[in-house]
Amino acid sequence: SQRQEGVETIPLVKHVLSRELQLYFECITESLQSPDPIVKSTALESISIDAGIHQLVTYFVQYIAVTVKNNLHNLEVLKTAMAVARAIRRNPNLFIEPYMHQLIPSLLTCLVSKRLCETYSEDHWSLRDGAAQQISEICQQFGQSYHTLQARIARTLLRAFLDPTKPLTTHYGAIVGLTKLGVSVIRVLVLPNIKSYMTLLDSEMEKDSEQLRDDARHCQGALLECMRVLARDNSGLAPANLTSVEKSKLVQAVGETLANLVFKDRQGREIVAAVLAVGRESKDSQQQSG
Repeated sequence: SQRQEGVETIPLVKHVLSRELQLYFECITESLQSPDPIVKSTALESISIDAGIHQLVTYFVQYIAVTVKNNLHNLEVLKTAMAVARAIRRNPNLFIEPYMHQLIPSLLTCLVSKRLCETYSEDHWSLRDGAAQQISEICQQFGQSYHTLQARIARTLLRAFLDPTKPLTTHYGAIVGLTKLGVSVIRVLVLPNIKSYMTLLDSEMEKDSEQLRDDARHCQGALLECMRVLARDNSGLAPANLTSVEKSKLVQAVGETLANLVFKDRQGREIVAAVLAVGRESKDSQQQSG
């Protein structure tokens, strides 16, 4: 089977491992495929706390890569692979920095791939959310050592977000990923592109496909959450009055559909204040540089 194949192709340099570590790795990877959630969670806990398994980090990273590549439409297997990534990252006994560049492509795949499940109704959204969170944590943890890491990831996600040929599921992953990278990324990369992106999303909402409309609603929700994050960071601003004047300014910034959603949102007044403040700042800086 595909799953089994993913496990069997892992050990490339088995001879350098002790018999004990080989058995440990085989036992853990077998347990990760167990239908019993207790067996699986015990294996994950073991990866996240055991000392003395540093030699296995490269094997686990490779296990994640092969599992993701071979099971792109198997949501449960992908969720397990992401849980393994989280477990090795959380183990205080492991030095994982040298393996980050090998781990990030698997996380990005689970964030922006077109399809990550067999049927449309499966919750692949939470898999994407979890991958975005892990990428954000890696950027925070290793950004000091690798100065270009976050910028490279942000560029990759921005390209995916702004490519109209990509599916909405990819756009969703890109929006969530960019949001998780922090407020400066939202201000510089997401906010200036929302209005033009909403033109695409509005046309998708009009199509005669419930799946497309549902995907578009998820993208709208991700953009709304992105603006909420911006508002929370600007909590010192006085909330805006939701007048027709403010609304027309917001429509200019993010388009009518999203402006309507903002006005209905519990944090609407804070979002309007934050979005318009960013708009004023960018206008001022343009005038100064001009």
